[in-house]
Amino acid sequence: MKDEPDPTDAPDPKARWFDAVCAILMAITTLSTAWCSYQNSRWSGQTSDLETREDGLERDAMEMTLESRQLQAAHLQLVMNAIDAKFAGDEKLARFYTDRFTGELKPAWEKWIALDPFNAPSAPPHPFAPGFYTPRFEQEIQAARTEAAKASARTKITGKNAAGYLSNTVIFATVLFFAGTAGKFDHRNVREPSLAFAIALFLYAAVRMLMLPVA
Repeated sequence: MKDEPDPTDAPDPKARWFDAVCAILMAITTLSTAWCSYQNSRWSGQTSDLETREDGLERDAMEMTLESRQLQAAHLQLVMNAIDAKFAGDEKLARFYTDRFTGELKPAWEKWIALDPFNAPSAPPHPFAPGFYTPRFEQEIQAARTEAAKASARTKITGKNAAGYLSNTVIFATVLFFAGTAGKFDHRNVREPSLAFAIALFLYAAVRMLMLPVA
């Protein structure tokens, strides 16, 4: 005699609304996934552009700093030669050097000499003291570094937004998985909780998506 099937193991018929809800949920989730992928691409592109700009500004600042230091070293050598000539009493040689002072060195030297540094102990020991000599490209270097800092701060924001949309894409992919497989289960106790979980996860991701800025 064959064993009779257990009625509790029999598949439960799906409600009429179940497939429709799954289809609608999957359609909306697919669109949301596409939108998040698009936004992730936009924000990632902005992040890449900002990183390139930051690197360029930092490189420009470094190049100007090196050039400024090289020029300052050359100016220092000229000043030392002029001072040595003055101490030696060779005014002709001293003028030879001072007549060739150009750029930021000339006004610094004139301010320093006006204080009679060879006789006044209170005068600064050299014309490179603060308030006398302004290094070449000082303002340009500071401006480049300021812009680089702004680009760096902006990069963190755009990167965070890109990461937010990327994580949302993963969440929506999970929603698609549960919504797509929910209808394949025979038993209601498995089928309906799967769909409920997919809906709850979708709502969570949707709220996060709406809170993220649009590129």
